[in-house]
Amino acid sequence: MKKRPKIQNSKFKTQHSNLGFASITSQDNFNEQVKITPHASPIFTSSTYVYESAEKAQQVFRGEEEAFIYSRWSHPNAELVENKLEQLETFGLNIEAKALVFSSGMSALAALYQSVLKPGDKILAQGNIYGTAVDYFNQYQEAFQIDVIFADFKNLKELESILKAEKKVKLIYAETPSNPTLNCYDLKALSALGKKYKVKVAVDNTFASPYLQQPFKFGVDFIIHSSTKYLNGHGTGLSGFLIGRDVAFMKKEVWKIRKLNGSICAPFDAWLLNIGMKTLSLRMEQHCANALAVAKFLQSHPAVSKVNYLGLKEHADHALAKRQMKNFGGVLSFELKNGYKAGEKLMKKIKFCKLTASLGTIDTLIQHPASMSHSFVPKEQREEYGITDGLVRLSVGIEDVKDVIADLAQALK
Repeated sequence: MKKRPKIQNSKFKTQHSNLGFASITSQDNFNEQVKITPHASPIFTSSTYVYESAEKAQQVFRGEEEAFIYSRWSHPNAELVENKLEQLETFGLNIEAKALVFSSGMSALAALYQSVLKPGDKILAQGNIYGTAVDYFNQYQEAFQIDVIFADFKNLKELESILKAEKKVKLIYAETPSNPTLNCYDLKALSALGKKYKVKVAVDNTFASPYLQQPFKFGVDFIIHSSTKYLNGHGTGLSGFLIGRDVAFMKKEVWKIRKLNGSICAPFDAWLLNIGMKTLSLRMEQHCANALAVAKFLQSHPAVSKVNYLGLKEHADHALAKRQMKNFGGVLSFELKNGYKAGEKLMKKIKFCKLTASLGTIDTLIQHPASMSHSFVPKEQREEYGITDGLVRLSVGIEDVKDVIADLAQALK
């Protein structure tokens, strides 16, 4: 029988030079003296993590020492993007917050719902929010015994009267800018109401991203992101964030829900998210510039009756957005004069813009909410909050804006 050769690789030699071939191929036994410091973060695809001793393992599981245990609980790729978002959402604010990354924006919303609310509680929700968020609140009212009250968040007097009358409201849920009507809501005023009536305030910051808007600056308790959108920026993976100012609550209650539900973002998607976040500021500047140019073009088009873009001085919320945001974002919506049929026709004629239900990617995406993202929202409810049959949403990308405008021009004929 031939003697097994010793491994001479000085950088990655195995701990035992007499291991069998299958053992060498099966295990990653790096030399403990070697420090691996990659320039770009790798993808940590391991489901579990190894401890150097039984004593160390016991300390970790007792919570006496911090270490990775199981990737459903946390993993390096997740903690990298969490740390990055914490810094972005608190940039220049001198406050502390804790972020947790999820498999999607809806998983983050579900974790907020399950951690803050209990049976018998109520949510006070903005009427014109993401369609699936509306669907979630409506679908689970009976199962979880948590009622939702939809209201116009422009009417602060009405909100206060609801909060006075409804003592079981435990969460105010807002979205600004709103999807897909592009209204802006006063975060400082909403936060003041929350504090006055001892109600938590959460805001979906997906459309703005932390580059354009920092809700913690205005006193909110929780921020949600569908980081599938602008934070990733390339449409390459699903992810979501919940970030809260109560660090202990996030680490204990929200983290426990994520662990038990298994709703953490996968290492590969978190890795893709981190790559996207690297260019966030550059992308958002171009999104904003292009969206303003497209909004001005649509304003003068005979087939369009109204353009909803916060960067237009004519928009009713322009002044508020200017105070609350650094710039006005990359999403706009517009109303077609001939309603539902005109929306369908436009979707059929578009060539350069991509027909899809998402937003926030480097290419321009278009959709017709009445027949797509909000088709399951009751017609009366969506129309009450401005989501009409002729409304079209456009997520303007970072391409040469002349090509976006040319495509819209030919499709609107």
